[in-house]
Amino acid sequence: MLVTEIPANTDSFRVEVSGWDQDEIYFVEKSNLDWDEFAGKHVSLKHMLPEGAMVFVRTLQPTALRQAPPVPYHVEFIGCDPDGMHQFRLSAVQPRYGHEPMPLN
Repeated sequence: MLVTEIPANTDSFRVEVSGWDQDEIYFVEKSNLDWDEFAGKHVSLKHMLPEGAMVFVRTLQPTALRQAPPVPYHVEFIGCDPDGMHQFRLSAVQPRYGHEPMPLN
């Protein structure tokens, strides 16, 4: 099951998030992907990420014979929790078609 296919009765998954943090250092971090109708998909991470950064999220399924493929998302910073973890809303990465110019950070 891909992260993008969330059953209606499920609101939390154990995932592995990877990407580059605000200091441009590559990280891999385990977290919970939570989902609700108001906030959508969101994760809490130790690493601070730049606004709009792309991360790759892979579900962790201990009984699966094969690892799930990573799914790309853009992040939106939504705050910190009481433990100091950075919370991010995830939005699906939309494919680009043709020769659209890529925005630079």
